[in-house]
Amino acid sequence: MNCWKLDFDWDDGNRRHIALHDVAPWEAEEVLFGYALDMELQTAGEDGEERLLQLGQTAAGRILQIVTTWRDGKVRVISAWDAPQQLKLYDLAEMRRQYGNDEDSEV
Repeated sequence: MNCWKLDFDWDDGNRRHIALHDVAPWEAEEVLFGYALDMELQTAGEDGEERLLQLGQTAAGRILQIVTTWRDGKVRVISAWDAPQQLKLYDLAEMRRQYGNDEDSEV
């Protein structure tokens, strides 16, 4: 369990966007509070905002990809969706490598 706190920047826009991918805000937060792999760092927009693509599991074992950025000291989820099968297998292999077997995943 993490002992640090993250504040999230949620509004109707990003809630609605991730809902299009059948992801709830609490699922995205679970991934970010848990074990998440940093996959890619991008610079977006004219202001050069950094966006991070991460891969991780919810408490129920759902494996998601999440794009986030930092705004005003808060984590803003830009998008989130189910990871493709190949990345799900990669995530499970990484979890096994670091922590042992993960029998409860929904791959």
